[in-house]
Amino acid sequence: MNREILEASLQYIDQHIYEKIRLADLARLAGYSPFHFSALFSEAMGISVTTYIRIRKLQHAMKDLMAGEKVLDVALQYAFESHEGFTRAFTKLFGSTPKTVKKYLTSYTVPSYTIPREPKRSRNTRRVYAVEHTANNRKEDVQMKTPQTLWEDMHQIVFAFLRESLEEAREGHCTEIRLRLFPDNRIQVADNGRGLPLSDHSAQNQEIFSRTLAGSPVTPLDYERMEDLNSPSLQVAGSLCQTMDVTVYRNGNAYRQRYVRGIAQDALQCQASDHPSGMEVSLLPDPEIFGSLHFSPVRIAQWLEEQQKNAPALEKGTGNTACEVSISFSDAGAKTIYDKQ
Repeated sequence: MNREILEASLQYIDQHIYEKIRLADLARLAGYSPFHFSALFSEAMGISVTTYIRIRKLQHAMKDLMAGEKVLDVALQYAFESHEGFTRAFTKLFGSTPKTVKKYLTSYTVPSYTIPREPKRSRNTRRVYAVEHTANNRKEDVQMKTPQTLWEDMHQIVFAFLRESLEEAREGHCTEIRLRLFPDNRIQVADNGRGLPLSDHSAQNQEIFSRTLAGSPVTPLDYERMEDLNSPSLQVAGSLCQTMDVTVYRNGNAYRQRYVRGIAQDALQCQASDHPSGMEVSLLPDPEIFGSLHFSPVRIAQWLEEQQKNAPALEKGTGNTACEVSISFSDAGAKTIYDKQ
């Protein structure tokens, strides 16, 4: 599809986002039959036109929910036929109900749309996108993820949390790091460090959890616009997980909260516990983004080995007293994958 025609189509969708957008109207604007337009749009964007319209409507709806509008009002405003249909579509895309988003999501910005510069597909090359930046109208190339970068990005999720544990060890506060990989591709990272700086004030504790861990949903369309992950923040890592369960042990308490695609699902829970201080995180990468890819024990063990080799250089000259850290990595059957004493 001609780039100018596609850009006009995407602009039309955003300009008429509150209306019921018909395929026939878009096809007429582009000068194609509905069937031909639909085929060309899917080839260029990687998703069907109806899916794209639904995603854009729900992204804009998220913004209005964050502004305090009622769920029913938002559903009708974006031309959904019912409250139930809107809630079902919203929950399927973002992993959380509109009610949960209104209560726990801290911030959200509607992503700008992307325009494919080269709609060619190749197993060994990336598709190039031009991104329209709403702030200054500047375009830049964005490259579509390859299977290799998709796989590497998924591993960067767990590396983000491992870095925090290793940093605790280098600062002298952690002596044990444990990883466990489960058959469903869930991975658990636990350490005996300080956890998060929590106190007896529940509101402050929730703020610390949110500031450290809360993100916002990333749709497959949004993910394609992201640069390759390289040392992502914990918020970004959590946003790319279908579920993230976090437990912090500190001050004789266990503080727990679950996140789905970056959004907390309930209030921070606190109960007495004699568990030693530390932090435990269970991560399940989002299959809507990563498909059936699985963590590679070899890749994770290789990364851990690299960090161990680099540790002396990092410690030298910092003035900190690093701990001798024990790192263990096993599968669900307690079979040892990596063990570094």
